[in-house]
Formats: sequence, structure tokens, C-alpha cells
Amino acid sequence: MAAPVLEMRGVGRDFRSGDEVVRALDDIDLALAPGEMAALLGPSGSGKSTLLLTAGLLEPPDRGRVRIAGRDAAGSDCGMTAAERRRFRRDHIGFVFQKANLIPFLTAEENVRIALEVAGMTGRPARMRAAELLDWLDLRRRAAALPVHLSGGEQQRVAIARAIANQPVLLLADEPTAALDADRAARVMGLFRRIAEDRGAAVLVVTHDHRALDMFHRRLEMQDGRLGEAGRGDDVGSVAKAF
Repeated sequence: MAAPVLEMRGVGRDFRSGDEVVRALDDIDLALAPGEMAALLGPSGSGKSTLLLTAGLLEPPDRGRVRIAGRDAAGSDCGMTAAERRRFRRDHIGFVFQKANLIPFLTAEENVRIALEVAGMTGRPARMRAAELLDWLDLRRRAAALPVHLSGGEQQRVAIARAIANQPVLLLADEPTAALDADRAARVMGLFRRIAEDRGAAVLVVTHDHRALDMFHRRLEMQDGRLGEAGRGDDVGSVAKAF
């Protein structure tokens, strides 16, 4: 069995509210394998976004450890400096959020290419890589379009292309379909499934959207900072590949 892409062991995260300490994450244990796509469900305030930010090395855990791609990346004994953690996050983790957050004065191709340039790939290789990703996401004809001329679904696909530009092993998404209609939401979830299965990434999606839960290999649920298994999906690879 392949080693987990993401491994969280005994992860805790606390916040102070007045005189009260709120356990946003209460001893979380989680492992995601290469090629696995998991939905993270739960009511507002249950700790879903905190778990995502901690898994993505954007918030440090107060307890426990986060291990990504076989390396201790967060926790008291991980040994990474802040600069090393930023580079590690850039090279290994991709993020997709509810809003595409594209740079409005850059074309679709330039929005993807800028992620590559930040990581050190410039010139013709960066242009070719951006074109390849847009083609893979059926956006070749929209490469020269500014975000204002893209539909909501197209903007989100550009954001996905940007997130996977550096071939991350872990893709994290926070409510990526909340602003999309049912058809566009299904297409985005199908793309996540393809990224997991075709590119071997582990994908974790925070969602309230129950329309496409059959796309996921696993369904996890947060409740009061605790994480539990809500179920496993059927083999829906043929459905995902249709998108």
C-alpha cells in the first residue's frame, strides 16, 4: 500500500473566545492516499475550514503533527523554518477556494503561468505548461480571455489549472462549487476526481453541496472539532471521466 500523501496525527487547534477556549480541532487523525478524493462535511463552525488550513500549512497546530509526502511539515518537532514551509507548501500543495480569485487584468493563460513563474519556471516552458493545463481542462479557446469574459465555471476551471500548475501531491478545496449551478458544480467535482485518479494527487474538498457526493471515494464529517468517517463512495470513475 502506498504511503499517505497527507497524514494528520493527534492534531489539535484551539481558539480563545473571551474566557473560554474553543477546540476547533480535537485530536484529529486523518490519512489520505495518492489518488484518493474525500469530501469534508459538517455544519458551519464545526472546524472544517480550520482542518483545511492546518492540513495546508496555513495555520499551525497546537498539538500533534502534519506529515505531507513523507515529510513532517507542521508540529513542534517538524524542523522546518517558516521559509522552508512556504517553499514546501508552494511545491506540494494546491488550493482552490469558493471564489476563483483570478487576477482581473491577466488572461486565463497568464493567471496559470504566474503560478509557474513564482516557482521558477519561466519563458517557453511556462507558456507550454499553462497551455497544456488549459487544454486538459477544455479551456484552450479561452486562453486569451480576461476573467470578466469567462463564465463562473470557466473561472473556477482556470483556478483549478493554477492550483495544479506545480503538480501538487495534495489539492485542498474550500466550498469550490457553492456559487455554481448544478451542471457546473458536477463538472468541477468531476475534474477533482480526474486530478486524483489521473495525476495521483490526494484531494480534500470542504463542501455543503450534496449534489455530487457520489463523486467522492470517502465522505468525512466534522462535528464540534471532531472528525469521523461518514461513508465511502462507489466506483464512479466512469462518471467522473465523462467530465
